[in-house]
Amino acid sequence: MLDFRNLSAVYQDSLLGSLVPFWLRHSADERCGGYFNNLTDNGLPIESDKSVEQQARHVWAYAGLYNALGGSNAWLEHALRGASFLYQFGHDETLRCYATVDRRGRPITPTADVCTDATVVGAYCQMHRATGNDEWAMLAKQTLASLLQRREQRRAALSRTIDGYRQLLHLSEPVAVLQALLEAKPLLNEEDWKDAVKALLDELLDEFLDKRQDILREWIQPEGAFLNTPEGRRLSPGLTFRAAATLHDLASETGNRKVALQVANWTIRLCEWAWDDTVGGLDLWVDIKNQPLPFPDSKQRWAPVHLDCLAALTKAYFYTRHPDAPKWIGRVHNYTIEHFPDPQHGGWHLALNRQGKPLFPVKATLTCGAGDLIKPLLDTWHMTEQCAKMQPMGSFGRGLRVGGM
Repeated sequence: MLDFRNLSAVYQDSLLGSLVPFWLRHSADERCGGYFNNLTDNGLPIESDKSVEQQARHVWAYAGLYNALGGSNAWLEHALRGASFLYQFGHDETLRCYATVDRRGRPITPTADVCTDATVVGAYCQMHRATGNDEWAMLAKQTLASLLQRREQRRAALSRTIDGYRQLLHLSEPVAVLQALLEAKPLLNEEDWKDAVKALLDELLDEFLDKRQDILREWIQPEGAFLNTPEGRRLSPGLTFRAAATLHDLASETGNRKVALQVANWTIRLCEWAWDDTVGGLDLWVDIKNQPLPFPDSKQRWAPVHLDCLAALTKAYFYTRHPDAPKWIGRVHNYTIEHFPDPQHGGWHLALNRQGKPLFPVKATLTCGAGDLIKPLLDTWHMTEQCAKMQPMGSFGRGLRVGGM
């Protein structure tokens, strides 16, 4: 039996003793505001451009820590640095977000979808909870309304398009929008919230869900049409685990046990598909038809994939008591704490090769950074605390590694 009290202590130490201090110490751009997104192993910035989505994830991480744990004003001040940068430079006057800005906040590239906008909504919601300032709530509501309207218009246009170039839809967008709706629930009319959530749930379960394999596809054609190409067959374990964790939050909020059970099964099935029995660790991508993948990085190991997996697994166990969840929690936990923490420089290695060695000497990029690590680890810590409360005293786990975090 897993010792969830011990697991909880390990995650707490890793989060508060390693990850959170590393980013607090190294990421702030003191001159221009916001955060540096591309850092070396020892925390030096190597690029000044800023991803708006990564800025927002960073804000969520530190405002979320402050809201969840209270305590350090340094966390709130750090979050405010990024939130102020987002407010000033992250979007145009219509609250449509940019994808990338330069160090001073001048726009460089537009967004191709509403994922960035949705992440900004979550950041503003966390700032409202942390400060009680209604301006953050107003910004969150207006940004959410804008992205929902644009997304509805685009989906309607796609449904009317018969001829022309192939159109593809990516799983990341409905997951990001669902996360934003969960964050913004206290700010919205209940019926409007339910209608928006239902539309997203229908999209995930009717379009992205592969009915034969009962798993979410990464790429689909409009209205869920299957695409028999490497991209169309590809499953993204990290994104699916993130979707599963989000849907568990929704099921908890709405009392939908059927969804919770279905999502728990997805999580276990994808662990079985993505786990490398030879050397351990979760592959970055897998093929739904077990065909060879023409992606050189498919065998890489990324820290966010493993943390999103642990968040999904611990929620699956807490909400459904899935009998296979403890086995996989232990397996993924052991690999994660053995390979990703960086005792030399602090923080965690971002990505490893199949042999478990760091791929590159960086801790963050424009597409992956602090929020991608801190949020799922905070969720996992919280869920193992909840699991520990239902575990008899004196229970203990075997085969768990507890050092190195």
